[in-house]
Amino acid sequence: MILTCTSCSTRYYADDAAIGPAGRTVRCAACGFSWFAEPQLELRTQAVAVTPEAPASEPLTRERVERLRRAAEQPGPAPSAAAKFRAQQAERMRRERMRAAVVVWGATGAALAASATGMVAFRQDVAELWPRSASAFAALGLDVNVYGLEFYDLAVERDFEGATPVLVVSGEVRNIGRDEKLVPPVRISLRDTRSHEIFELVNAITDQPIAAGAAVPFQIRVENPPGDAVDLEATFANFSDSTFAGGPAHVSPAPQVEEPLLLDTPVEEGHLAEPATTTSEMGPIEGLRFSNS
Repeated sequence: MILTCTSCSTRYYADDAAIGPAGRTVRCAACGFSWFAEPQLELRTQAVAVTPEAPASEPLTRERVERLRRAAEQPGPAPSAAAKFRAQQAERMRRERMRAAVVVWGATGAALAASATGMVAFRQDVAELWPRSASAFAALGLDVNVYGLEFYDLAVERDFEGATPVLVVSGEVRNIGRDEKLVPPVRISLRDTRSHEIFELVNAITDQPIAAGAAVPFQIRVENPPGDAVDLEATFANFSDSTFAGGPAHVSPAPQVEEPLLLDTPVEEGHLAEPATTTSEMGPIEGLRFSNS
């Protein structure tokens, strides 16, 4: 057991057998105080399980049902001021995030729309810097001139130089870009009534660059054009295919077979016969197409 001095509160451990069941006098070694120590009483209690009685069940009456319904409909306790503040802060932050998202998406859409509008408005410059974009603009139904050059004041005339038929194509090439440009050679193509190409000629018209907004005239002469040509198309060709107008041209004429001239009128004595001649009546050029593509 543990004994405590009643004078100085010093605690000692003592054997139960030394104290004995009747108790004995002990003395504190610290202060010399003596007192009678009694043995400790051992309390033993028996736990008794207590079973609460179940409350008597109340019969389910109309009054009880009405009372329970009114209790369920009563509003709960009002939220505290701190809870209201937290809810207001959460709602304010949600609205700010939504407003920021709307601004960001609106700015992105406006930037994309402005970029698309700029590309369409300045598609000519875009196509000159990036020629492959011309196919994308064409898919959208937008015409693009990849050369930055256009034909103006075009005309086609048929003529004869003696007995030789000549086709004269004239006009001018104008620079519609923002800087000076070299002029590609001009390709002349003649087609028949079935739209088959029967003649091709490629001529360079100048080796000097054209300033922005300036124009250079040209005239291309085609000798002995096919008589069955009814359609003409002029386009720009590659620089490697060119020869200068007036010189030997890069010509791919369709093969022509001439019927021999039949001489069946004999010359009478004393008369000089007139030289036999033929006149080629050429059909009109029905179509005239000039393309910058």
